[in-house]
Amino acid sequence: MEMTSAILATICKEHKLYRTPSLNDTLFCNYKGFTSIANLEPFTGLKALFLEGNALDTLQGLPELPALRCLYVQQNMLYDLDGLERVPNLDTLNVSNNKLTMLPNLGICPKLHTLLCSDNEISSLDAVRNLLENAQMTTLDLQNNDIKDPELLEVLTHFPDLRCLYLKGNPAVSAIRNYRKSVIAAIPTLTYLDDRPIFDAERRCAEAWAKGGLDAERSARSQAQADKEAQDKRNHEQLLKQRRESFRKKRERLGLPPGDTDPFFDDFVDSDYQEEQEPPELIAAREKLTALRAASQSNETGVSDQQPEAVETAPNGLAIIEELDPLDRKEEGEAALEDTSVSGGASKENLVPTDLENQIATRNTADIIMDATPAHQAHDCQRLSSDTFAAVVDQLSKHLVS
Repeated sequence: MEMTSAILATICKEHKLYRTPSLNDTLFCNYKGFTSIANLEPFTGLKALFLEGNALDTLQGLPELPALRCLYVQQNMLYDLDGLERVPNLDTLNVSNNKLTMLPNLGICPKLHTLLCSDNEISSLDAVRNLLENAQMTTLDLQNNDIKDPELLEVLTHFPDLRCLYLKGNPAVSAIRNYRKSVIAAIPTLTYLDDRPIFDAERRCAEAWAKGGLDAERSARSQAQADKEAQDKRNHEQLLKQRRESFRKKRERLGLPPGDTDPFFDDFVDSDYQEEQEPPELIAAREKLTALRAASQSNETGVSDQQPEAVETAPNGLAIIEELDPLDRKEEGEAALEDTSVSGGASKENLVPTDLENQIATRNTADIIMDATPAHQAHDCQRLSSDTFAAVVDQLSKHLVS
């Protein structure tokens, strides 16, 4: 597809750019299927030109673009980089995913800081040497090429300000012993290598390893850990200092007595807290119930094998008295009714259970409590008032005695 003026005008319209070409600082000509570069002369103000994803085999056709800073021509079919001399002020050049076997002398672009040329067919170390004139190079991406010579590392040490380096995917990486530590120690300005950043501790260990081997590396790692802990402690103390200073200023602003504590908590004193006291009736009822239970357990004839009094201690410290089975209670009531009718003792009305007795007869195991903790802590069981609890104890004592 040919890059015509009409197509360029359509691209400007699609991306809502200016109709006047010279007013545009960015032009998106990516993924259009262009086979050559043409008709870009009116775009004299371009700072970024996107040409990736086309079918370009050369950069010939680039006009003089003195303002151009970023050129993106990845994913094309470039075999050389002829034509870059017309864009001398480039800062970023992306030529990844092409057919390059050699890199030219890029001294023609003295301001070039970032060169991305991964996934090409570069195999010669001379291609990297040609970049040494770009002393200001900070980012170099050479990954997934075919560079085999382990001398690659020695060449890269001549870049005085190299910060980010990508080399994985080249045979030379496997040829360099202790690759990551060797590269980090050899290039002191490096902050990012391949897939992860280089932190201070890793650099210290790598440089120690290069000088003194594994023992020196272990010592450096221990020292780095100690320094980190000391730094964390200093940071913590600094934060506390800032916090106290903030409280001091706040107290001064509010007209409060001097200090470095939060004035919000001035009214909170530990001695002001008093534990809730249990009512005397509840304490007496608990003691009475405990005595009755102990007497019932010691009297083996008081309770039959079929109707034992089961005492269970709950996980929260509450002793729970299980009620007698309601069916057994019904049978006992009928037997007592027969006995009284024969003996002419108590009247039938006296055998009718009161509301409280009905309550005792129908409540389940967890409803009647002997609280072994203060009343305000028994929040997970049904709580009774002290009077009701005492009445329940009296009814239970009558039942247990009978």
